[in-house]
Amino acid sequence: GLTLADARGRPLPRWSAGAHVELVIDGYDRKYSLCGRPDSGTYDLAILREADGRGGSRHIHDTVRPGMTCKLRGPHNLFRLDEDAPFHLLVAGGIGITPIIAMADRLKALGKPYALHYCGRSRASMAFLDRLAADHGEKLSIHAGDEGNRADLASLIAGLPAGGKVHACGPDRMI
Repeated sequence: GLTLADARGRPLPRWSAGAHVELVIDGYDRKYSLCGRPDSGTYDLAILREADGRGGSRHIHDTVRPGMTCKLRGPHNLFRLDEDAPFHLLVAGGIGITPIIAMADRLKALGKPYALHYCGRSRASMAFLDRLAADHGEKLSIHAGDEGNRADLASLIAGLPAGGKVHACGPDRMI
């Protein structure tokens, strides 16, 4: 987890569910979804350390420290939540929970009907489980592969009510 704040203490610009920022640190330029509260004045990111990635997440984990200054672009939103849909099926795989958690928070605040399905290899590898359970309770379904509880995505989509929307973020094989 990484919380970004303005160096002068001013609130950072508001953002909408599904938005991301571009974090630039020492030549690494990476996009991360915002997963905190849009009205907090800060930006919360979750950055999974990927040992076999391109090096950005390792560099961030190894070098970022409290009080450090970094460059930021955004927020931008290319994954907008359709707040007017009659029902929302939210599906997250792994760290794909970051934009989805913001969407679930927004739908709950609006009193809109939704279901949240979170898929991962194991509960131990899934971020925000306690927060999701506390904030989204019966709307949340956990699908942990090591428990033999894989999501039947075809059935979930087939059961979508007329006009319902699917918002999904995760690995290519899931999408």
